[in-house]
Amino acid sequence: MFRETLGRSTNACRATVFVGCCLAAASAWAGPKVDGLQLKNGDHLTCEIKKLEQGALTISTDPLDTVTVHWAEVTNLTSPREFEVTLQSGERFYGSLSGPMPGALTVTAADGSNLVFQLAEVTGLVPIGASLWSRMDGNIDLGFSFAQANLETHWTLNAATTYRSSRHLITTSYASQLTARQDVADTSRNSFTTSANRLFSNQWFATALVQLQQNGELALDLRSVTGGGAGKTLSQTNHRNIALFLGLVYTHEQFTSQPHDNSAEAALGGQVNFFTSGTKDFQLDNSFVSYYDVTGRGRVRLEVQSAWRHEFWKDVYYAMNGYESFDSDPPENEKKNDASISLSLGWKF
Repeated sequence: MFRETLGRSTNACRATVFVGCCLAAASAWAGPKVDGLQLKNGDHLTCEIKKLEQGALTISTDPLDTVTVHWAEVTNLTSPREFEVTLQSGERFYGSLSGPMPGALTVTAADGSNLVFQLAEVTGLVPIGASLWSRMDGNIDLGFSFAQANLETHWTLNAATTYRSSRHLITTSYASQLTARQDVADTSRNSFTTSANRLFSNQWFATALVQLQQNGELALDLRSVTGGGAGKTLSQTNHRNIALFLGLVYTHEQFTSQPHDNSAEAALGGQVNFFTSGTKDFQLDNSFVSYYDVTGRGRVRLEVQSAWRHEFWKDVYYAMNGYESFDSDPPENEKKNDASISLSLGWKF
């Protein structure tokens, strides 16, 4: 049953990625070039500022189309348009942009008041009124390996989309692995996760989580997890993002040849992400969630995912993806954990 559901989920994922790619391309259409940008090397550009995120400033210019400039290379920025400006502290301000001096940014509000910040303090820029699609990011990568000795093939697929607004952060991810050998049955692992965060002041947020999992190595036919909680972003800069959350979830499980099981679990999780804002594009994303059964069973589960990416040409990257799943109390005679590492080639949009 889950394999049929998985097939439909895979087709839906492919359709979502295709539509996302088309919409991402549409958002790159030229807009008014009324913004100004100065770089450390002295170059001046007239452009349209799209957004600043994770130390990368996306701009559109007539001769260069849409390009990415590393924030550390920017010394001055001006725009008569209104922007949402996010600082390392998580505070948000709104207004037009000007540069009173190299390395500084003035935000002029609608009432004429001015606030001056150092560029190093600024971690996010989004034009007010920006379209839904310009606030979305995504990536997809695919890996393949083959061993002639036992005719083993190994496929991996990873895809994710993220939507950001002034008050919300919505992330959806899909990860799949399939191993096929001539002498044994195929094994697969699939995970689909959606989380929605409502952002508050002082870096606090409320979160809702929905997850579907299947893992042939652990004899897990289907696990569904739904719940929510609260968290806080501990560090947000142009080089890293660290956040923790605590919540409560309801878990439904079906293992092979086992009765259904339902439980309530406390969830403690977080993200530790690092990225460069210099001259090379590296990104290291780590997420973990630990679950503690609160019904007296004493069971502990842990889910960890890591992805290291290096962009080497026009949004194309290679990646190394790691995964670990641990269960302190699996069904009798079944494994307690499953881990994997894979290499893949991908594209971000």
